[in-house]
Amino acid sequence: VERTISWLHGFRRLRIRWERRDDIHEALVGLATCLITHRYVQRLC
Repeated sequence: VERTISWLHGFRRLRIRWERRDDIHEALVGLATCLITHRYVQRLC
């Protein structure tokens, strides 16, 4: 869990929450999760 949170903190917009709306922040977290997963799968192949 700590590693995943540190990966999410690698994205500048997620380090400090600038977005006021929850839905935009949640979308950014989802996008970051997709990018992290994509990078991880690429590394395995």
